[in-house]
Amino acid sequence: MPQNGGGAGWLWDDEAGAKVMPPKWVALLEWFLLGPDREPKFQYEWAAENGIHEDSLRRIKRDPRFAKEWDRRAAELNVHPERTQSVIDSLHVAAVGGSVQAASLYLQYVEKFTPRRRVVVDDDREAAGLSDLELADELEGHVRHLRVVDDGLA
Repeated sequence: MPQNGGGAGWLWDDEAGAKVMPPKWVALLEWFLLGPDREPKFQYEWAAENGIHEDSLRRIKRDPRFAKEWDRRAAELNVHPERTQSVIDSLHVAAVGGSVQAASLYLQYVEKFTPRRRVVVDDDREAAGLSDLELADELEGHVRHLRVVDDGLA
C-alpha cells in the first residue's frame, strides 16, 4: 500500500551545511527531468511503482524547496550547450529550406555574436546631415584608410 508523505523529511547534511531532499524526492525530481521520454509515462504510475500516494506527489511538487530545485535543474538542463546548439541547427536547416520565420529567428540569434562597429566622424561635418551617397563615400574612404593601415602593420 502506498505511503502518504513521500519521504522521511528533509535531512541535515553536515558536509553541505544544509538540509537535503529525501531520496524519494530526489528520484521524483530526476524522473520529472527526463522529459516526455520517461518511463513510466504518468505521475500516478511513478507513485505506484515507488510506493508513494498520489496526493503526496502533489504536495511534494508544491513544496517551495522542491519547486526551487526543480526550476534550477530544469533551467540548467534547458540552457545546456548541446540542447541549444541542436535547436540552432534545426533553425538553420529550416531557414535554408525556405522558412522565413526560421531565417528571422536564426539571424536574430547570430546577430548577438556579431561585433558592432560605431562610425565616428571627427571633422565638423555631421553624419546625420549626409545623404546616403555622401555617407557611403565617407565610409568607403574610411575603409580604404583602414586597409592601408592594416597592410602597413602586416
